[in-house]
Amino acid sequence: MESDPILGESGFTLMEMLVVLLIVGMAGSLLFNGAAQVMNMQARFDSQLANLRGDVLRADWLRQTVQGLQPDYADGKQVFKGTARGFSGLTTNPLSAGYGGPAAFALVLQHDAARNEMVLRYGAENDSPEILRWAGDQGRLQYVDNKREPHEDWPPRMGLWPQLPAAIYLEGWRDGAPWLMVATPYGPTWPVPRPVDVMGVMR
Repeated sequence: MESDPILGESGFTLMEMLVVLLIVGMAGSLLFNGAAQVMNMQARFDSQLANLRGDVLRADWLRQTVQGLQPDYADGKQVFKGTARGFSGLTTNPLSAGYGGPAAFALVLQHDAARNEMVLRYGAENDSPEILRWAGDQGRLQYVDNKREPHEDWPPRMGLWPQLPAAIYLEGWRDGAPWLMVATPYGPTWPVPRPVDVMGVMR
């Protein structure tokens, strides 16, 4: 290759071109890998955010159902009853048709042995809509009285209790640590007395 007395060599050698291409290729590969990692991180973040939003929405469904709890009359068919595995009664915030008026409902906590997960369902059937699901076999419901004492069942076995508890706890286990969700009824804890309840049966 001829040389210019002022500028030196007039072009690149084949070796220099190969080195440049190698450097450009390595830089491009690093940039591509970095972009792929960023995209994967963004996808995982979006997935976690969607799951978080879904969990928050489902938890809000549970709270709304409990907030709308209404007592039934003593001779009614929907008097509130609760155990560690579920509760049933009347709510003005059902996850079904009839929103705004008292509707019968049931929430059931089950262990899905096939997936080793706890499932809180809106209904007693296996295909009932899921409200919450978490890994493991840990989970229970508790019912809190006006003195903030928790009970495994409602009404408790001994004593005179209002039909509805002051609050309902859902306890679970996630990511190696326990968690607690609290929902509070907003309505009356006793049914509004009817004339027959006050005056007795007219004869």
